[in-house]
Amino acid sequence: MGRSVPEPTPDTTAAVSEAESVTQSGISKSTLDVLATVVELGGSPQAMCMLATSYLELGEYDSARRCASAALEREPAFAPARDVLAKVNLASRDYVSALSDYLALAALSHEQRPIPPEKYPAPAHFALRNIEQIDHILATGNHDGDAFAGVFTEELEGLRGRLVDMIDGANGEPPWITVEGRNGLSLADPPYVRVTEERLPRYLNTDVDYGPIQDAISTGRLKVKVIDDFLTPDALAQVQRLCLESTVWRHPYKFGYVGAFPQDGFVSPSLFAIAEELEAALGEAFDKYHLAQWWSFEYDRMLPGTDVHGDDADFSLNFWITPDSANLDPNTGGLVIWDKTPPSDWSYNDYNSGGDRVWDYLREHNAESTVIPYRANRAVLFEARLFHRTDGFSFAPGFENRRRSVTFLFRRRKG
Repeated sequence: MGRSVPEPTPDTTAAVSEAESVTQSGISKSTLDVLATVVELGGSPQAMCMLATSYLELGEYDSARRCASAALEREPAFAPARDVLAKVNLASRDYVSALSDYLALAALSHEQRPIPPEKYPAPAHFALRNIEQIDHILATGNHDGDAFAGVFTEELEGLRGRLVDMIDGANGEPPWITVEGRNGLSLADPPYVRVTEERLPRYLNTDVDYGPIQDAISTGRLKVKVIDDFLTPDALAQVQRLCLESTVWRHPYKFGYVGAFPQDGFVSPSLFAIAEELEAALGEAFDKYHLAQWWSFEYDRMLPGTDVHGDDADFSLNFWITPDSANLDPNTGGLVIWDKTPPSDWSYNDYNSGGDRVWDYLREHNAESTVIPYRANRAVLFEARLFHRTDGFSFAPGFENRRRSVTFLFRRRKG
């Protein structure tokens, strides 16, 4: 456990507050002036991190890296500064450093995570998938024996059955339960374990012709492109194992799915290698873009997927990793993408949160949709702000059969 972050001095508290309000209204020279003043006064790691974030937003990566590094020198356990430094290295396509930063950030996040109370509410689908993953990891034997020493497996099977019955009878509305007892902590905050990976010779399938995609990006015509047999078989297996055996799934959503993000450990050589090889395959057409964010979603077979939304990026890459044998209806289970993007005056929350306003907009503008059926190892590269959602799906029961997708967001480099 790292030391606590020192409080700002009285001389800098007002300046930090002013900087925060200025930052919320947009990054400008006045923002940098206020933040620089705070740092010159001997400001806290918080102020240095805010200044680093501002430089990152402006595309001044060297200055951002310098400020984030200075914050970490002052306070090595200050997770926000490590997060900013990782994002700077992503924007610079320095994936070796970004991997190191995100692994350090994930370790900090889990070390500093508050211990849940003895009794508390939790989504039933989150508790169920955690039981299933613990069972899967224990069955494979690929884990540190001490990591799950506190898990009482004899209690899990009965609880699993009750949760399945509860979710099956919920009519698509994810129920909540009260988590307690000896296994309560494991269901809400499982022990943090990650699989180790060896670098493979190749990740992307070399038989894919990326020439038409390069042309579409260069001419501004790329809307939606399907790429089948996206990864090599070994690369697909490596990503599947990362998702099945790493307890990095920490974000349950109200529509019944669970997310894994880099800040919680969803980071690996395979993920960065895929991004790096895709950027190389797209060549000069993609030189102006960089990997900005990524995640994986895992779905409960009895609950809906993501609602209609747009992403805050230039391009989104979505690829599917669950074997086709799990998909009970090959005509469904993928993506639905509309031919409309949000109006320019909509905020991120307006277009990313879904809901009636988006559906009304699509109806009012006679939006047309394209349905892309699910296929294992199929990738979809599309204009990220196009409205899209998970198609309805029917997958077989069982942990390994859960529908899993991985999403990469690419944004234009600044500066």
